[in-house]
Amino acid sequence: MTTIKDIAQKCNVSIATVSNVINDRGKVSKETKDLIWKTAREMNYVPNFMARNLKQRQTKNIGIIAEDLTIFHTPAVVDGINSYLDEKGYTFLLGNLRMFQKHGDEFYIFPEYEGKVLEELNIMASKQVSGIIYIEGHCHTITCIPENFSIPIVAAYGFIEKEGVPSVLYNDEQGAWMATSALLKKGCKEIGMITGMTDSYHTRMRMQGYHKALYEQKIPFNPQWVAEGDWTKESGYRGAEKLMRQGIRAIFSMNDLMAGGVYDYMRENGYQIGKDVLLVGFDDREICKAYYPALSSVHLPLFELGRYAAKLLLDLLEEDKPSEEKNHYINCSLKYRESL
Repeated sequence: MTTIKDIAQKCNVSIATVSNVINDRGKVSKETKDLIWKTAREMNYVPNFMARNLKQRQTKNIGIIAEDLTIFHTPAVVDGINSYLDEKGYTFLLGNLRMFQKHGDEFYIFPEYEGKVLEELNIMASKQVSGIIYIEGHCHTITCIPENFSIPIVAAYGFIEKEGVPSVLYNDEQGAWMATSALLKKGCKEIGMITGMTDSYHTRMRMQGYHKALYEQKIPFNPQWVAEGDWTKESGYRGAEKLMRQGIRAIFSMNDLMAGGVYDYMRENGYQIGKDVLLVGFDDREICKAYYPALSSVHLPLFELGRYAAKLLLDLLEEDKPSEEKNHYINCSLKYRESL
């Protein structure tokens, strides 16, 4: 492996001069800088950032812990974090707990869950990261972080019950309000809703947004307009069946997968979505464009969420002060397609 000593010998300069150029410090002429960087590239020199930063007592290396990289929102959040860290000259280490793959949808009630979280946090700490961004697979509250854990942490897509740990989430309530309001603007007064699981944070917040939109238009809430789902396509089918029996012709589905069940029901019973029935989903996943007609859906700002989580963490590190707010929310947008 090429060292700065090798580059110094090749360029006939001192090791200190090469070090100053590599670390962007000291006064070195442009000609010497160009020669050193040209030689470094030719010799395939790879800077040892870890060793350099340890000497400076600042690693500029961030730990990212994902509860499961295969859950649909996680890659976009990681990409947003990566984007911001690149701009600020930080690198990152990525840890994947694979909790969903190992233990299913309710992995966070798995008996060994908290132990796995602490183990991964300690692994990251042992690698000398400056801070950690913890990406939750489902929005829930983590209570196992010890008070004496000295590395700054930011939670993305969930909450951590520890003083000084901010959380970044997208605004479920605002997104559901937007979806319901879009149906109201089409002249619909009786708007059905297919919910997610009742114990889900997302379900509760989206329900609030739905209620708020109706309240603003002075439309009384009718519990008969609500069909309980569980995020699956099958529950969307059952929800559509119930709502159509109530005479509902406008539906807000709390996710795009349940909306797929609505499409199946309508097709089997001779109804045309976008004409006989208006439909809005939530998540704006790729499948929305594959449905026919294409599904209008609430778009999640996942990339932006990742960038903001990274910004919060670097603010904690560089300004050395806690965030003024505990929870930070990023607004959603609505993608209009033929179903609306």
